Amino acid sequence: MKKITFFLASFIMVILASCSKEENIDESTSDEILKPISNDDAFLIPSGTQIVKDSLQFTMRLKDFDLEIDFNEIHSISLFFKDPILNEMKPLSYIDLERDYRISYEGGSDLEELDYTIYIENADGTDYFSSSFELKNLTIIGLNISKIRDIPTGTLDYRDFDQLVDYFNLHD
Repeated sequence: MKKITFFLASFIMVILASCSKEENIDESTSDEILKPISNDDAFLIPSGTQIVKDSLQFTMRLKDFDLEIDFNEIHSISLFFKDPILNEMKPLSYIDLERDYRISYEGGSDLEELDYTIYIENADGTDYFSSSFELKNLTIIGLNISKIRDIPTGTLDYRDFDQLVDYFNLHD
């Protein structure tokens, strides 16, 4: 009887050990929004890495964040991602002819609730990109309209992530 009990207990432990799985969660692909940075002139909200197959929809309520910017003064909102080959931040509206893909997005007109749909297509726009695409360091930057008015034309490239971060002091 002791042998049978020992055998059953051992068998159950082996089954439980093999059924339990250790989850390896890559925090960069989690839905967790990272810490936003803001001041009176601009805000930056990093949202980690997102995997896109054909399209990705997401909604973000800016009023849920503790941002210093006046929401009535927000004029420009841009999305950026880190290009894995060039290792630099690029605007989300982006075409890479060498790798034959195009990224575009729509939405975001309501500042109470930003609704975006991101599309990954072939560079010529005829069909969805054939495989999953990893948008590393997807980041949203919003700018205060009164601050933009004060910037002389040609001083700042609004499609250059690093220039925006430096100019509006959006560093960690």
